[in-house]
Amino acid sequence: MNNQASIMKMTFTLLIALITTTVVPGMSQAQTIQQGLQKQIPQVIDYLNQRKLKTIGVLKFRVKKPGEKITASAGALNSLLADRLEVGLILANPFDEARQLNIIKDASAQAAELKDADHLTEAGRKAFFGPEFKLAWGKEKKAADAFLTGIVLVHDDNQRASVGILCFDKANGKLERACEVFDVDLDAESIGGIGESFFLRGAFDGGSTQLSFNDQQKQKQQQILNTAARVKKQQDTFPLMDAAAPVKLEIFYDGRKVPVTMKDGQAFVAEPEEGQKVEMALIRNSSAKGRLGIVLKVNGENTLYRQVKRDLDCNKWILSPDHTRTVVKGYQMEDDNTAEQFQVLSEAESARRAMDYGRHTGQIQMTVFQELQQAKPQPTILNEDEQDLVAMLRGVQPKEQPANLGALKSQIRLAGKKQPETRGGLIVQGAQTDNKVKTVKFQADPTPIMSVTITYYRP
Repeated sequence: MNNQASIMKMTFTLLIALITTTVVPGMSQAQTIQQGLQKQIPQVIDYLNQRKLKTIGVLKFRVKKPGEKITASAGALNSLLADRLEVGLILANPFDEARQLNIIKDASAQAAELKDADHLTEAGRKAFFGPEFKLAWGKEKKAADAFLTGIVLVHDDNQRASVGILCFDKANGKLERACEVFDVDLDAESIGGIGESFFLRGAFDGGSTQLSFNDQQKQKQQQILNTAARVKKQQDTFPLMDAAAPVKLEIFYDGRKVPVTMKDGQAFVAEPEEGQKVEMALIRNSSAKGRLGIVLKVNGENTLYRQVKRDLDCNKWILSPDHTRTVVKGYQMEDDNTAEQFQVLSEAESARRAMDYGRHTGQIQMTVFQELQQAKPQPTILNEDEQDLVAMLRGVQPKEQPANLGALKSQIRLAGKKQPETRGGLIVQGAQTDNKVKTVKFQADPTPIMSVTITYYRP
């Protein structure tokens, strides 16, 4: 075993030990990942204040699935959890100057530019300290005092997980737990976010009319968890291979359709070569009913406007009985007339570091939503914590830099109160980079009926 492999094995053992030493079955009530994060944030802030750590960044989480290696590229969830923890820290950040933290804006993206930065090794952790980082508000840059990251350990049943938040600072450079480990229930978003696939059979039947809207959603979520587990165990047909699936995804390199291969319940395509032209086609099944909204992400970014929101909040490609096929030629630009073609990196660029802090996951993910056919119940009045949970769930910060913490909190909370995006896109064929999009209204049922992950590159 070479030195790098030995270091990686030792690091893996340490990280798992940090998380598992306090895990007790049934130690907490059922909660989602975002609820668990929100509950632990005050403890994290106390931990940082006790150690007089002022300027803080949040890095990508890592995910360990049963029988697989721990990875920073399980899917979109690796980066989404960092986004949510960062937003949660901002919202809970005290106004008291003695306890107030400086939060680095999108620390993973800034860390991706640092040479030799790698929080998996002691030497790599040193590279984070010294450079100055852009903060989430104001114009000042500061050197970091500490960084937070985390690990998600998916349980064998593929329906629950244990989550730990870790910290390392410039003083000792070692990874430590920043709060208690907590158990969570997985849901459709988190299952899709770790690269698992599902197709919710019977979704077009409309569900039981005896159940309330919220109970119907809970029932669907449980069905998704069960279905994803069966697909993983190869007890159910993989959704792309299922003739009843509402949408088919085809991938093309230089105009040639690429075959999808299956291994252990997961889908793979060959790696594209540097410079190859990559396109994808979304095709609606003739047996599908009504309009469908599709979120197609490459490397965790939506092909519509490069959004990194949760799938429900993303703009969607719309397929209908009158528009059954859409060709996606790249990332659609916000002018709605052009697309930025997919770029295939060289082998050296793709594998330049073991820990990639960018959003690159080496995956293509397609998530399908039905159009909402019934009125949603009137929302109840949320208390402040519930409003912050909604804002944290979206994990979105304003593009423009607010002048101060108060302005930033206000903008994040206002964004959290907005209804999910309803704009979709019907693509019109054009020249190589001319993709003219017509926008239409589409309100998605909150629970997706299908999610497929295809891996095209593994670090």
